[in-house]
Amino acid sequence: MARTTPTCALVALLVHGAVACQEPQPQTPGVDLGADQHDSLRDAFADAGEALDDWIDRFQLYGFVAGRYFDTQAGGARPDGALGIQAATLFFDVGVRDVASAFVELRMDYFQESGNNEVGIGEAYIRVDDVLGDDEHGGLGLKVGRFDLAFGEWYLLEDPNKNRMIGFPVAMPYRWDEGVQLFADRGDWGFAASLTEGSFDRQSQAGIGPAAALRLHARPCDDLYVSASGLYVHEAATTPLCFSGWVVTPVVGGASGASPSTAVRSTFGSLDAMWQASDTVHVQASAGVGVVDDPVSAFDRTFYWWMFEPSWRFAPRWQLTGRWSGVGTFDGQEGYSFEGRPYGNGLASYGDDLMAMQRIAAGISHDLAQELVFKVEVGFDHLRGTTLSGLPNDTRVFTAAELVLSF
Repeated sequence: MARTTPTCALVALLVHGAVACQEPQPQTPGVDLGADQHDSLRDAFADAGEALDDWIDRFQLYGFVAGRYFDTQAGGARPDGALGIQAATLFFDVGVRDVASAFVELRMDYFQESGNNEVGIGEAYIRVDDVLGDDEHGGLGLKVGRFDLAFGEWYLLEDPNKNRMIGFPVAMPYRWDEGVQLFADRGDWGFAASLTEGSFDRQSQAGIGPAAALRLHARPCDDLYVSASGLYVHEAATTPLCFSGWVVTPVVGGASGASPSTAVRSTFGSLDAMWQASDTVHVQASAGVGVVDDPVSAFDRTFYWWMFEPSWRFAPRWQLTGRWSGVGTFDGQEGYSFEGRPYGNGLASYGDDLMAMQRIAAGISHDLAQELVFKVEVGFDHLRGTTLSGLPNDTRVFTAAELVLSF
């Protein structure tokens, strides 16, 4: 059924009011339109206004804009510094008859995806919170469309208005895919399970991969949240999951050669925990493993990653956060592409010969006003090439500042 828009509602209101003020016309016998008649134009506008109010109550528009400056040493992503938009995003969320909702994310600029200015759709899906219709709280939900892959937990913090720092963990699995997802949250436990198309390419003609994801979560106590996630991509030239700022692909080159394969199977697993240690101290941590299964076994890759992020709100408007994260094959004969956005640029300098990468950073944020936050961050990346490649290790310092406005 077509939805009412503000313009359509206004036109309908004017027409409805004008018609209501006319003299009643003879009606077809057996048809009673008395309920649609109004004594005055004011009454007609009031009636139409109730419909418009209902439409507005079901419509939510919100978003954020983040401006950022950051600078890296030679070899990093911005050795000469860069000032620009970190992200500018709008979210549209519209309820439909208390049964379903439509959600659309409009990304007008987003650093994770491209270094260029661009406008595109992020998530876009239909959501039904209680498919079975028999549970008012914690029912079985359904998403159909394009949604974030429910893998790990940190992707929920990737937006600048939710990120406690400016940069990201050096691994950071994130991104979306098209398909269907079932989910439930019973308070002390829940799950999200999805079957999706399985390719980074939105115009893929190769058919469905597919990709299957499952995340189970639980709350052993009020202050502790834990989850276990798994993701399997059957065959893809580029997986829908972005990992360390780049998609998972066959090995494309380096000291070990290039894989002749056009697609790989990928399996990922992650364990995550969030602990509210006190009213002012929060700790988030994760550890994971990824296995890239190439038809040519010499190009199989296994890599591991971790992230540890304690945060302390030491004053009502001030928060201090530290983060230690890393990723690597930890095999001197086998490297892989770990870009490490936004600072590292490992893909450009090491390619598939990067064996391991670590990032240590500290940041402080200040709430200038409600929904207006200023952040500063300093840290360094340490990159290690494979022994097979002979590439030297490198340590790169970075600094950043960011202003985020949410609305």
